[in-house]
Amino acid sequence: MIRLALPKGRNLEIALAAFRAAGIGLDGLEVKDRRLRIEFPDDGLEVLLLKDWDLPLYVQYGIADCGVVGSDVLEEVDGDLLTPARFADGHCRMSLIGREGSMPGPGEQVRLVSKYPLTARKVLADRSWGAEVLKLGGSVELGPLLDLAEVALDIVQTGRTLRDNHLVELEVVRQVQPCLVVNRSAYQLYRGELNRWLDRFEAAGVVES
Repeated sequence: MIRLALPKGRNLEIALAAFRAAGIGLDGLEVKDRRLRIEFPDDGLEVLLLKDWDLPLYVQYGIADCGVVGSDVLEEVDGDLLTPARFADGHCRMSLIGREGSMPGPGEQVRLVSKYPLTARKVLADRSWGAEVLKLGGSVELGPLLDLAEVALDIVQTGRTLRDNHLVELEVVRQVQPCLVVNRSAYQLYRGELNRWLDRFEAAGVVES
């Protein structure tokens, strides 16, 4: 039985739709499910429901064989995982945000807040300005709004929160999407079944070619 880790939150709905489109029903599992561990004998699966930030660690250490996680988290944790598929739905973007006209100029040194400090430093490596990176756990928009920092790096979906708080996207730096990740040893053990999943995902049009 394959142990599949699925994320709580915004990517769970995308993952469930993709698996069901591919004929892997996960019957009875709902987006607001409060169970943490559920077996699906008909699908040959046991599902773990985990927080996004914890999920790559469970897969990397073989507690889960595979999982679905956002590329934003995957880049930040930088684990040794296979990524055989990226899902077609659930796209959003990682952007620098701040007040209108607040993009730093060449040579400037500012403060930047983010949930993604490692990714922020990678982004800064390609910029003509520098920043002290401060990590926040939530409400990153408050950083530039309350002058804790000039800019923030965060995920933007619709942009409504920014508009409501008189902030703007200064620059889109990454496209973000849910990914299928697989433990390297588990791939060798379940190669046939996982490859059948990939074929079914492609046939259903739920992953990018």
